[in-house]
Amino acid sequence: MVPGKGKKKGGRPKNLCKDCIPAKCCMYFSVEIDEPEYMDDWNDMLWILAHRDAQIYMNDDKWYVLVNNPCRFYDPARGCLIYPKRPRICREHTWKDCEYKEDYNFDLHFHSYEELERFIRNNVVEE
Repeated sequence: MVPGKGKKKGGRPKNLCKDCIPAKCCMYFSVEIDEPEYMDDWNDMLWILAHRDAQIYMNDDKWYVLVNNPCRFYDPARGCLIYPKRPRICREHTWKDCEYKEDYNFDLHFHSYEELERFIRNNVVEE
């Protein structure tokens, strides 16, 4: 997203996302999950990563599932097709939070079942 005042002349919202290519925030979604405490929790995370296009990451002591699945209302040539009526999460995502110009810098990031399995084997003590 490009920094701007946020309003067009006439009071209508300015589409700050229209020049954002590749629109990283429209290419995935993340949902916070509980921190794993027991081996069953780690096993559930392996189950998540057994699914195509799923990742798990930890950042600032919070855990998330990331699903690489583009928004169906994003068109690379035209941007957001529902910008004036986009969901609250999209409206609240500001250019200050934008990942457009930076790489993701998670504390832990698991792209595959095998990565998490290796991490568990080397770092998790079974109780």
